[in-house]
Amino acid sequence: MINSPLRILTVADTLCDPNSGAAGTVYYTNQALREIGHEVDEIWADDLGHRRIHHGNLHSLLEQPRAYRRAVMKSIATKDYDVIQMSQPQAYLAAKALKQGGFKGLVINRSHGVELRVDEVLPYWYQKLGVPESRFPGFLTAGLRKLLQRQWHEVVKYCNGIIVTCEDDRNCLLNALQVVPKKVKVIHHGVPDIFINRPTFPYSSDRNKRLLYVGQSAFFKAPIILAKIINQILGTYQDVTMTWVTQANDHSYLKSLLNSEIISRVHFLDWQPQEKLITLYDSCGIFIFPSFVEGAGKTSLESLSRGLCVVASNQGGMKDYIKYQENGFLCDNTLAKKRV
Repeated sequence: MINSPLRILTVADTLCDPNSGAAGTVYYTNQALREIGHEVDEIWADDLGHRRIHHGNLHSLLEQPRAYRRAVMKSIATKDYDVIQMSQPQAYLAAKALKQGGFKGLVINRSHGVELRVDEVLPYWYQKLGVPESRFPGFLTAGLRKLLQRQWHEVVKYCNGIIVTCEDDRNCLLNALQVVPKKVKVIHHGVPDIFINRPTFPYSSDRNKRLLYVGQSAFFKAPIILAKIINQILGTYQDVTMTWVTQANDHSYLKSLLNSEIISRVHFLDWQPQEKLITLYDSCGIFIFPSFVEGAGKTSLESLSRGLCVVASNQGGMKDYIKYQENGFLCDNTLAKKRV
């Protein structure tokens, strides 16, 4: 226990879900802070008020910053805090209101993946793969992107510090915003204790024939590349199987990317609770994670904790904690063949 506990408020526009990526990271961080004696209050998505704008980027531009500001200012009106940590750059209005209102504590922004770096990387892949970036005309998408990028400039101006998940994100902020280096800190994600405390199983030749992916199916996660990899490997090796864990409403689309002769050896699962996920990790041998751009890459870290070999894109957190040919392989995304 510490001698001088801090009063901390954390804010995240996600539902409180310990099994989720960003939400789980905030949840377990708060839990750890409490365990060492700090006092932590939380604001989650259902505390921010009813969401009226369903378009993601328009919500981030117009509605989310005001919701953050409203919730934070309401909280500090009834309680004093030493630290306020808010996720994502949409917290800039709240940070501005705090500083202009004379808040004496620390205002920290926590990124779960720097959008500026996403904007640098993804347009190339949309064009290369012939996938429309948006259903809106290109000039509207580009204009909206520039408006959202301005939020980062406000974050740098009004926050005392920024936490990012990997060196790639830190370098992006330093280069793009010319921020003072000591203001941006990399704190790598960890995994819940259950992943570490439960004994692992020996790696075997049978596990080596079972491939696994756990994660979203959004474009930046490169499901098109993953499907190419699966088609090639399972088409070549008849005794290899693949388990693909992602949201159930994407399963039909993902199946359409696979060759008919191998689809019977690809098993699709919806999101799994941690207990079942650990059992799944322990039954597989190779985790494939081909994201075009990535922050923490949390499920690849979970895989490493359970003794899997991780084959991942040379992006984000994976670059920081994968030791080439020791616990995994880092690959260029240019061709799926390079991952086989």
